[in-house]
Amino acid sequence: MADVTAPVGTMTFQEQMDLIIDDIDDSIAGKYVFTLRDLLENPNDYADTPDIGKEIDRLKIDVNLYFENKRTEVADQVSKYKDDALKATRLADKIGGAVKDKAKSIKKPFVVPLFFVRKEDEDEVLFIDNYDTSHEALLDEMIKGSMFVVDISLLIENFKVGRWIFVGENKNRGLFVFFPVNPLGVLDIAKDQMTMALDGLKIELESTEETEKK
Repeated sequence: MADVTAPVGTMTFQEQMDLIIDDIDDSIAGKYVFTLRDLLENPNDYADTPDIGKEIDRLKIDVNLYFENKRTEVADQVSKYKDDALKATRLADKIGGAVKDKAKSIKKPFVVPLFFVRKEDEDEVLFIDNYDTSHEALLDEMIKGSMFVVDISLLIENFKVGRWIFVGENKNRGLFVFFPVNPLGVLDIAKDQMTMALDGLKIELESTEETEKK
């Protein structure tokens, strides 16, 4: 089966969902008159399929089985995820202290807001997984070139995801600590979204079927 739990930063969630859908289609090839992808993208093509609701229920059983198998496969990755997440947390604490101290030393405001609304797609963001003298020099320049610094770090489970935005007059720059993805989390979200989508399609197609019978 395909690796559907690629690290954050290498794939978007939608790209991972696409891989999962293709993987499920490979596992159910020839079992239904539709593929999962075609059912999700072109549901009206199957409005006249006999007992479409029952077929979707059967598909949901196969989808649930797929996710159960994938959870077993990635179980050994969870330990590594926790180790990497702990390293990222320690790095976030180290950099966070440095950012705050450096901002204070040159009298640049350092804030930890409740919310920070910005145009994220316009930010220039660097992802790092270590901190040495070259990163320290970079940090000095980012702080000097900013009007103020915003700490938007967040907690995931008991781990810290380090993120800082250096707000400039014309452009914001971000420094983010690379944080690993929890493989079980990706699978759980994907399963929930797929289940909701199939439930919605079942209601819609069964309603169409009943209307046509009248």
